Amino acid sequence: MQQPKPPAKIEQKLIHYFTRRRRGGILSQLDWIQLLLCGLIIGLHVFLLKTNSLERVENIFLDSFFRGRPAMAVHPDIVLVEIDQDSLEAIGQWPWPWRYHAEMAGLLQEWQVKAAVFDLAFPESNLPYEDTTLEQALSKTEQDYLPVHLENKMEKKFWVHSLAVVLEPNRGRMIWAHSAPQLERDVHGLGHNNIQLDPDGVLRRIQPYLAYGGETYPHLALRVAYDYLGEPLPPSSSLDLPVDEDGYFFINWAGKWRDTFKHYSYSDLIRSNQALKQGLIPNFDLNQLRGKICLIGLSSPKIADLKVTPLEANYPTLGVYANVIQSVLTKRFVIPASFVLNLICLVAIGMVASVLFVTFRNVPSFIAGLALGGVWIVFSFLLFWQKGIWLYVFHPIILIIILFIFSAIYDHVVSTRERLQLFDLATRDGLTGLYVIRHFREILNQGVEEAVRKKEPLSLILIDIDNFKPINDTHGHQAGDMVLKRTAGIIFSCFRSKRPIEEVDFVARYGGEEFIVMLRKADLEDVAVKVAERIRTAVESAVFTWEDKVIPVTISLGVATLHPNESIPDWMVRRADEALYQAKRTGKNRVCTEKTIQGGPS
Repeated sequence: MQQPKPPAKIEQKLIHYFTRRRRGGILSQLDWIQLLLCGLIIGLHVFLLKTNSLERVENIFLDSFFRGRPAMAVHPDIVLVEIDQDSLEAIGQWPWPWRYHAEMAGLLQEWQVKAAVFDLAFPESNLPYEDTTLEQALSKTEQDYLPVHLENKMEKKFWVHSLAVVLEPNRGRMIWAHSAPQLERDVHGLGHNNIQLDPDGVLRRIQPYLAYGGETYPHLALRVAYDYLGEPLPPSSSLDLPVDEDGYFFINWAGKWRDTFKHYSYSDLIRSNQALKQGLIPNFDLNQLRGKICLIGLSSPKIADLKVTPLEANYPTLGVYANVIQSVLTKRFVIPASFVLNLICLVAIGMVASVLFVTFRNVPSFIAGLALGGVWIVFSFLLFWQKGIWLYVFHPIILIIILFIFSAIYDHVVSTRERLQLFDLATRDGLTGLYVIRHFREILNQGVEEAVRKKEPLSLILIDIDNFKPINDTHGHQAGDMVLKRTAGIIFSCFRSKRPIEEVDFVARYGGEEFIVMLRKADLEDVAVKVAERIRTAVESAVFTWEDKVIPVTISLGVATLHPNESIPDWMVRRADEALYQAKRTGKNRVCTEKTIQGGPS
């Protein structure tokens, strides 16, 4: 029987589902619910940005930017005087007598260096001669700098029978460690040399000022740099340097330890100076030291305090001073972006990613997200390389990934739902909600194959509403539609629909006012007595009203079963149709089986 054309509303709905990505302009192509959910994800990620919980990962990107950036051109007036392994072998075991440092201070004064910065502490010695020698050397110079250090105060205690008796407990107190007062009195300036590593153990920042116990000191490198420029060092409240939200100054690493700045060995300087005094040829021209900032400190791995930096795992503290001074003199800083700027970039990238993922699907969506992440990484690196501005990289990248995963899941859910809706529209009758006969035939063929294979019974019921045309003629087609819909619901309620798929009964609209039912694992007697009669009784006892008028409704049913020698459903359908015809001919409102057909096939 030819199927009626779907109602106009269903056709419009089909067109809507098949063309939802193509109609209208760009705005009508967007899924606004998905965009709203993407906006919610962006908002949650803003909260994550505020917590700084991903700062360690951001620091990894910062370190990679330092390593990927070419080495910077360094200021020519910064030189490093290393107490390296050669110096230890030439002069002797550390610590050295102070007379060697006195000789170095005099040497640098003689060759007119701009600043001699000792990264060495000289506490009061038990040898007065040593104190006097160094004091005299520093008193004749005007360019020397010494560090101070804030450290934990040691507990005062003594031991009685292996038990410690504490006289002055620490209790978290700290003290400033100074050089001998007479030495600090003669130097040009003091500055702190405290270094605080990031939680991952990498040195990236310094504190411009450090205050404790009524004493405040700038970082020694900043003190030297501003003195070299001839500018007063501003107080901490008005320091004109880029700092992060915690007030720390990022070190702009110019390059690796051996690839940057001019290096001199401590022992080579001493030997060259002594050679000149003896009329011999020095190892190198000491005139190269004139006007320079000389940083003197330990670099031998055996005794130096080496730090892990973004560029190297063993970087002498002396290099920290050099890089800080280099930044101030060249005005090339690492400028950490503010929270507001990172927030704006994060939201902007999140919105661009959301639009891309809503517009594109599957592989194009993945490529678009990959391209957006790559562009952001390249842009951030170029901005860092050229301007020193450090924007967060990982936050936008992880946001793109989260939005992509969410969009993929969302698209899968929506596509699955649409496929199910389209499947229902293609396989369900628009009025009754039952399967259409075309889809039912496929189910019936599969049911027959399964029944033959498993040698299980399979039965069929054909149902026709009695006197349906008079109902339409008397009460109108809307009343007829109501009768069809109510009857379909009653028939469906009489079958097994909430069981495993291998036990489910299938009901379809056969066409017009006819219905067809397939019952698994049910023989002819079970179907005729228990099921078909139950359906007939249920329809007959139901009350159908339209515009306050009761419409009597009954049905006729024809029942057939699959015979052992059959492998296709055609003969079974034919027998059920003949049984239905028999029921209609013999008075309607009754059940007839294939056995009651006069002269029918056995």
